[in-house]
Amino acid sequence: MHYNKNINKLTMENPAIFKNTLPIQVRFNDVDMMGHVSNTVYQSYYDSGKVNYFDQVIPDMDFIQTGVVGASIKIEYLKPIFMKTRILVKTRVAMLGHKSLTIEHQLVDEHSGEILSTCSTVAVCYAIKEQQSIPIPEQWRKNILAYDDEVIVK
Repeated sequence: MHYNKNINKLTMENPAIFKNTLPIQVRFNDVDMMGHVSNTVYQSYYDSGKVNYFDQVIPDMDFIQTGVVGASIKIEYLKPIFMKTRILVKTRVAMLGHKSLTIEHQLVDEHSGEILSTCSTVAVCYAIKEQQSIPIPEQWRKNILAYDDEVIVK
């Protein structure tokens, strides 16, 4: 796996505020033969953060009537994560569109605070039974804007 050692300078100078944090336990089966967490596992860590965020911020999202589906995912691997590393997944909504939202995540070393990986996901609000995208419900928008700082609204 290639690790991107060039952390975005803009991010370091003006870091985003992540209020939603979830501890993640690195499991034995997460680690590959090179001794670090396999790149195939990072997405499950980010998914756990996303579910935790929605449980906290949009508790009425039921994933039976209405939920979100992924449209785009980009993960940056900045530093390796090892078996004994205590990590946190931090999650925030960075941008709200009419039907979509951009979710940003960070995997952070709990002890040093160092950012180990970042992820940006575009999720589309989706009517499950109708199998189609729909506008983000107004209550969801209000909850997100009340919770997260500096959300860009399109």
